[in-house]
Amino acid sequence: MGRFLIISLLFFCSSCMLEYSSGLAKLRSEDYKGANEDLSIAFQKDPFNHEILFARALSRGFYGHYTGAINDLTRAIKLDPNNANYYFYRGYFKSKFGKEKGAIEDFSMTIQLYPYFPEAYYNRGIKLLNTGYLSEACQDFQTAIDLGDTLSIKFKNVYCRKEIIPKAE
Repeated sequence: MGRFLIISLLFFCSSCMLEYSSGLAKLRSEDYKGANEDLSIAFQKDPFNHEILFARALSRGFYGHYTGAINDLTRAIKLDPNNANYYFYRGYFKSKFGKEKGAIEDFSMTIQLYPYFPEAYYNRGIKLLNTGYLSEACQDFQTAIDLGDTLSIKFKNVYCRKEIIPKAE
């Protein structure tokens, strides 16, 4: 039993798990720079782990390094193209970077993969509103509201009063 414990401990310390766990803890405590450093080491040890890329993307994006976040999320999407969260956060960071069209595309893909994601409708609605697509934005706000989002209510009340919005089925 002791031998198994030693081997397990050596594996844990030599694998990326130590840095990954430390990076996640720093990410939770909003130490984004420290999280990025630990997650970068973990990624060097396991360069095909999309969960490490996702965590590092969050640390980079919340630190304000949007290009790095977008690049990490693009890699994570190549490794796991069916994860709606990856598209959502890539869209979120693209919007922070001023890439409205790319953000709309990513929010749309999020919705395609998981149509019950109210934040995706809300964020796409904001981007559609910013690019002049009022009717489509109002539909997204209504869908987000139907899914339980409360932030969309304000935008719907301000911008969509004259819009006729069909009830989502």
